[in-house]
Amino acid sequence: MQLRFALRFAAVAAALFCIYAYPYPEHGRAERWFGSYLHAYARLGGAVISVFDRTATVTGNVIAGRFSLSIVKTCDAMEANLLFIAAVVAFPGRWTRRLVAAAAGVAALVVLNVTRICSLYFVGVHAPSAFELLHIEIWPLLLVVAAAIDFGLCAWWMARPSRARLLDGAPVSGA
Repeated sequence: MQLRFALRFAAVAAALFCIYAYPYPEHGRAERWFGSYLHAYARLGGAVISVFDRTATVTGNVIAGRFSLSIVKTCDAMEANLLFIAAVVAFPGRWTRRLVAAAAGVAALVVLNVTRICSLYFVGVHAPSAFELLHIEIWPLLLVVAAAIDFGLCAWWMARPSRARLLDGAPVSGA
């Protein structure tokens, strides 16, 4: 059972990372989608930052103000999201639960990544010497740890018997 999970996880993660890292044509549909996705992250981060710093503006994938951040591929926390999604998809259980877990877990990781973007902006403003350490070393590690914790919580929830089955008196199995 654990080997099956590990193999499924590796296969799904490899497929997702290949899709993400594929060298798409520069002006193709996929690159336009990624551009929109990065712009959405910049808008989310910029909206939160502008509550505390009225000088912050967003143009495309760039947040500018007292410090500038460019939200680019590989700085979008997609790796943590893909690892999380691969683990949820590989986990045994009903697809409805997996879909709910994936949606809730990715939403939590998006909130954490917007928090990361905002914190990096303010670190850039107030402690620029700490920016590289936080951006390159600390936050990526925290995002992967958060994805693992997120998966642990989702796996616990997915493995629990549903209330409907308990109320019906139906036998509870691990599937």
